[in-house]
Amino acid sequence: MKSQAATAGAAFGRGMAAIITTTFGFIWLGWGAGVLGGLPAAIWVGYFCVAVALMALAVTAARRGRKMMSAQGASRSDFWQKRRKAFGVVTVLEVVGCVVVVMLANVFRRPHLIAVGISLVVGLHFIPLGKIFGAASYYWVGSLIVVWDILTITALKSWNSTASAAVATGVILWATAVYVLVRTFRIVPPE
Repeated sequence: MKSQAATAGAAFGRGMAAIITTTFGFIWLGWGAGVLGGLPAAIWVGYFCVAVALMALAVTAARRGRKMMSAQGASRSDFWQKRRKAFGVVTVLEVVGCVVVVMLANVFRRPHLIAVGISLVVGLHFIPLGKIFGAASYYWVGSLIVVWDILTITALKSWNSTASAAVATGVILWATAVYVLVRTFRIVPPE
């Protein structure tokens, strides 16, 4: 059975994951919606309302997880101690991958592939994160993003590839935030 400190660490980690996936989902959806252009104001208002609600829930989850950790005598450094180095390596590789995508797209004069390429790098970076954080759901997240990007490049050629990749990545990230929050609020006590 999982110790209380481990459960508290998981709650904190999931809260942080929800903050990150909410933030990046917001950026990706905004990029895709901006490329589509001409969307009604109601869609933009709904987009911002969902973002604010998700962020409020994510911050609440992280704070409750941290409070649980304090009650168990655990700290954030305990949570990161075994994960910090591996997470740093994956993050650096992700940033380098994104820079390489932008450079190659510009060198080969294919700017329409920048969003798909960056999204592909983002999807691939979730695979090692699944192992680092012991989150099997990250394998699904990464796989869904990668599969959608491959479909965008191969089967959906007539679509706007930037909008397709950006909107899909944003939706997948927000769905991940919702999934993580549901799991988190099952283990964190209400205040």
